[in-house]
Amino acid sequence: MTSSKRIYGRQDIKWDGLRLRLRTGRLLATVEDDAEWVGMYRVRLPGGHLTDMANLTRAKDAAISLVLAKLNSQETDAEGSPMRSFSEAAE
Repeated sequence: MTSSKRIYGRQDIKWDGLRLRLRTGRLLATVEDDAEWVGMYRVRLPGGHLTDMANLTRAKDAAISLVLAKLNSQETDAEGSPMRSFSEAAE
């Protein structure tokens, strides 16, 4: 039997303010103000990891890239989807 792997793209995610979600509504990452530098932001990933600071445009682009890389690196199977295991950690 051949298993097919779903490839996620920008069409599968959406911004809800500064929260990046799957079209299903599951939270994948957030963009947050930097605690020290006004006008700078960081991406918070599942598990609490916080990226280096960047301006808002670059932080949002980084969030998309990181989320899609993570989603597309996971194997799908009949028991669950990579969206569930990745996004539940972010909520």
